[in-house]
Amino acid sequence: MVSNKQKNDDEVFQESIRFHQSGDLSNAQKGFEYLISKYPKSTDLCNSLGTLNLQMGEDKKGCSFLEKSLQINPDQPMISFNLGNSYSIQKNFPKALEFFNITILKAPDYIDAYIKKGELLTGLKIYNEAIACFKNALKLAPKNLQILNSIGINLLELDEAEDALEYFKQCIKIDKTIAIFYNNAGLAAYKINSFNESIEYFNLCINKSPNTGYFYNNRGLSFQALKKLNLAMEDFNKCTSLDPKYPESYWNKSLIHLFQGNYKDGWELYEYRWQSFAKEWARDYPKKLWLGNESIKNKVIFIYPEQGHGDFIQCYRYIALLKDLHPKKIILEVTEPFYKLISSQDLGIEVIGPNIQPSKFDFYSPIMSLPLAFKTEISNVPNKCPYLLTNLNKNKIWEKKFEKSNCLRIGLCWAGNPLHKNNHNRSMLLDDFSELISLPFEYHSLQKGMTHEEQKIIKNSDVIDHQDSLKDFCDTASLIKMMDVIICVDTVIAHLAGALGKKTYLLLPDKSSFLWMNERKDSPWYPSIKIFRQSTLGDWNKPLKELISDLKS
Repeated sequence: MVSNKQKNDDEVFQESIRFHQSGDLSNAQKGFEYLISKYPKSTDLCNSLGTLNLQMGEDKKGCSFLEKSLQINPDQPMISFNLGNSYSIQKNFPKALEFFNITILKAPDYIDAYIKKGELLTGLKIYNEAIACFKNALKLAPKNLQILNSIGINLLELDEAEDALEYFKQCIKIDKTIAIFYNNAGLAAYKINSFNESIEYFNLCINKSPNTGYFYNNRGLSFQALKKLNLAMEDFNKCTSLDPKYPESYWNKSLIHLFQGNYKDGWELYEYRWQSFAKEWARDYPKKLWLGNESIKNKVIFIYPEQGHGDFIQCYRYIALLKDLHPKKIILEVTEPFYKLISSQDLGIEVIGPNIQPSKFDFYSPIMSLPLAFKTEISNVPNKCPYLLTNLNKNKIWEKKFEKSNCLRIGLCWAGNPLHKNNHNRSMLLDDFSELISLPFEYHSLQKGMTHEEQKIIKNSDVIDHQDSLKDFCDTASLIKMMDVIICVDTVIAHLAGALGKKTYLLLPDKSSFLWMNERKDSPWYPSIKIFRQSTLGDWNKPLKELISDLKS
């Protein structure tokens, strides 16, 4: 490089640009830095140095130069767009959104800024804002496939699957050759329980891209929902043959095995949850994960909760089996609603609340790995119930409330956690119980989180509402103990009642959890539970008629 002193500044600038374009970033940097020392308010130099530093991995320095350029001349949408991209890559999402917004403000037709902002909002799970952003972009480009597909994806995340399906159909209408649009339409149809329609979409998708593993996995889910389990298993196997590292298919295979009672293979494959839907909850401790292969005699083992409240109660039974292995100590973490109930069960167990650092331990296990650790088969499910005890002080409080009650007491729970992925199928409406609660029994609501409409119905009925008295599961368990019968859908109430050994009528959708298996009227996990199943998804009439007949008898 010839000395800058022997050239005029324009020559230095042009030479630095050539260095930059040819990949000689070091000499380009020297030239630009020489010039900016003389012209500190040059937007061109700030932009060149900003871009150069970003290329060299000097993100902070690069963004600083680009921001300085915007301060000198705010009317540079390309620069604010580049800043948005850079901050997004750096995972500084507030800054990224700030500069995408600046870009859109300065250039309302800058379609890439809408798309990048929408993608960022989608990644942040701010789905409503992402949809609004993409819809603004759609006004500029009504047939843009990327935008239409992105709106559909965000609607799917909001469980607005019918609307999502319309956007995917638009994509297919514009371009019938792209497999992913058929896949997404299949997912939307699956979410609205149109399983045969979803299979048709997946068939078209696979026809266009026969070597993409996860398309088979998605079709397998629809076969699984239709209880065509052999076809579902074929698809999951095809997926893993094409993509051996795709964890969702192993996880889905586990559910089929468990649903069919093949617990040996089922519990082993169930561990794939940590690479699949549960990976964001996975914990990584320096101590050893215990899956039943090592002796824990005189060792300290730490058990922590996962997934739903019902899953915790289902697997809490294994804590007693752990004690039989003579560990030095068992540390059990529980979620806040369980703390009072579980901490009073066994004083020999150290129970800690959430976000509490456990004392030193030798082994750890997530609670739903315990069925695998104890090699659980249908024939040896530890189903001695009750395995939960209610709080004596709480019992006395409830007993006083029921002193004058001399009728058959029935506890009701008709809906589960709205965040559960199958809640739209497993939950009922309070109105569905209208015939049931017309029978001459005493009804008590165990329901939490009632809607305003449900509260109005309860007030105008003979059902006694205990919502304000149910502060945690310690209260709920004692209330369940006071009942003669529990009638509920598949939620934590079913597990609590089963673990307390309470006579329970469980109403299940046609598409239900693996735990309750297929066609059985009883449960290998809870001897006191009797199951009433839909024969058609969404139709509660038949199981309710059967339940009422049984209750009358």
